[in-house]
Amino acid sequence: MLTLTGMSGGYGQANVVRGVTAQVAGGEVVALLGRNGTGKTTLLRTIFGLADRQGGEIVFDGHAVPPGRPDLLARWGAALMPENRGVFPSLTVAENVRLATRKGFVPAIDPRDLFPLLAERAGQPAGTLSGGQKQQLGVARAILAGRRMVVIDELTQGLQPSVVTEVLAGLAAVAAAGVAVIVVDQHAGLMLGWCHRAVVMEAGRVVLDAPVGPETRRQLDELLMVR
Repeated sequence: MLTLTGMSGGYGQANVVRGVTAQVAGGEVVALLGRNGTGKTTLLRTIFGLADRQGGEIVFDGHAVPPGRPDLLARWGAALMPENRGVFPSLTVAENVRLATRKGFVPAIDPRDLFPLLAERAGQPAGTLSGGQKQQLGVARAILAGRRMVVIDELTQGLQPSVVTEVLAGLAAVAAAGVAVIVVDQHAGLMLGWCHRAVVMEAGRVVLDAPVGPETRRQLDELLMVR
C-alpha cells in the first residue's frame, strides 16, 4: 500500500528525516514509535506533502507520489489526522463529518458508533469542543476519509482510557477490511497490544522495523524503556 525508499525530509534547509525505507501493507496496523523529537511527525508530514521532501521516493497504492502534493494522497484514499486534530473550528461537528465523508465509501466501522458526541453535539462549532472531543472528531474524520490508509498522529492525546480502547478496536476493524493503518503515540506498551508491526525512529532514522513479538518487545524495552 505504502512504500518509502530512501526518503528524507524536513523544513527548508533543516533535515529531520534521513533515508527512511519502509513499507506498510493493506490490512496492517503499524505503530510508529520513538521518543519526542525523533522525527515521527515530520515523517508523516513529509509523506503527506506538508513538509519538504529532500530526497527519496514515495509510492502509494501503485502511484508514485510527487513532492508537495497532499491533494493527491487525499484523492487516492489516504487520510491523516495531524497533531492539531485537523478539524475546522468554525464549522459544526456535523459539517466536519460531512466534509470528510467520501461518496460511495462505507468504512468497516461507523465512527458514530465509536463517538456518540458526533450525534449529541452535531450542531456545535468544532472550535468550542474540549481537547478530547476534538480528538474524537479528528479520528472520526480520518476513518471516514481513509478508504485505503488511515494515519493517526498522537492517538491517545486527550482521550480517556476507556475511549482509547474502543478507538484501537475500531482501527483494528478498519485494518481487517484491508485498510492500512499507521498510529503514532507515546504509549508504546499500549500500542503493541493492538499493532502488527512496530517501527521505531531515532534521530530521524528507522532503527527497528519488525513484527510485534517477544523479541521485538525486548528490543523496544531497550530502545524506549517501555514499562
